Amino acid sequence: MQASNAAWRVWVAEYAESRGALLGAVLLLGLLLLAVLAPWVAPQNPYDLAQLDILNAKLPPGQLSMDGMVFWLGTDEQGRDLWSGILYGLRTSLWVGTVSTLLAVVCGLVMGLSAAYFGGWVDTLIMRLVDFQLSFPAILLALILLAKMNMDLKKTAQKILPQLLIMLEIM
Repeated sequence: MQASNAAWRVWVAEYAESRGALLGAVLLLGLLLLAVLAPWVAPQNPYDLAQLDILNAKLPPGQLSMDGMVFWLGTDEQGRDLWSGILYGLRTSLWVGTVSTLLAVVCGLVMGLSAAYFGGWVDTLIMRLVDFQLSFPAILLALILLAKMNMDLKKTAQKILPQLLIMLEIM
């Protein structure tokens, strides 16, 4: 009990010495807080059609609306506040990321434990399946999934291709 407590204290002390780690932790906590408190922090619920006003469409950042509301990042074509859209989108993104990570951990844990416990041909089969899956580029898997879901690839490609190219350049 003493050794694990001492190791924990050493880790905290080393973590506190790193300015980059502390900045990252503060930013992460800030984003989590904004996501959780979005209904109270956001000036408008972008999903509530009763709050939308077409007269507020395409307002520039910092512009006052007809009812005196300030849109700090402006509005879109339907009069939705962009800051509110970002906060509500942050909630969705964090939820999807958390659920997909937990799902990947559970699948990996089950497959890894099965391969270790049974060994032999089960281990070989699981490893070959994983090797096969890793041999495909992620973009190819995404396109296969789009095709299997019967989406209109032409429209989807026109919408996501510029963003995809930017992501590939960054990587």
